[in-house]
Amino acid sequence: MTSINLVGGIDGLTFEAFIIQKLVPELWEGAVVWLDNYSTHKGEAIAKAVREAGAEIIYLPPYSPDFSPIENFWSKVKSCLRSWGARTYQALEEALVQAYSQVTEQDFINWFTHCCYCTSPN
Repeated sequence: MTSINLVGGIDGLTFEAFIIQKLVPELWEGAVVWLDNYSTHKGEAIAKAVREAGAEIIYLPPYSPDFSPIENFWSKVKSCLRSWGARTYQALEEALVQAYSQVTEQDFINWFTHCCYCTSPN
């Protein structure tokens, strides 16, 4: 998993730069990148960079929270954030790092299994 901290919204160019500069270097042959169907996520430069890394992109079905593992991820992160009550930007940044560290590989396996995308970690 990789991340970037930005203040404000993310436009198409920012998303593309994140994928190419941050995510692609972390990919390996056979890796899978899961994206929703937002038009920004379907840029040819993104698809090409992911393919060249030996990975593939799988697009989630049209929005359905029941089949979107990211909803489970954000639910856990937001639960952690609420319990810690960060009230400043710096405290929020620190709380996000802590919240992300609470998400385990087993969480991802469980969420993808729950959403019917896999039944085993292999």
